[in-house]
Amino acid sequence: MSKRKVPVVVKIAMLAFLLYAAVTIIRLQSQIADKRAELDSLTEQVESYELANEQLRQEMQDGISEEDIGELARSELSYAEPGERVFVDTSSR
Repeated sequence: MSKRKVPVVVKIAMLAFLLYAAVTIIRLQSQIADKRAELDSLTEQVESYELANEQLRQEMQDGISEEDIGELARSELSYAEPGERVFVDTSSR
């Protein structure tokens, strides 16, 4: 039997293709790792938001207390209880 010699050009083309394939596989694996890390981060965010939503739902079901209303009135609307003195620090102006 006679062995056919593979031309050098074909060998170079095969080597170039193998190098291209190896580089492409490595790059894709890197992208996959990055996307998995991003997915993990987003999954944590979703869990955090779901927990916050559940807490808000529970607060809505429980209703708002008189204490909460008073605190909101003081902090957001600058209200005060009858007979309560409010001191304002103006030294930073």
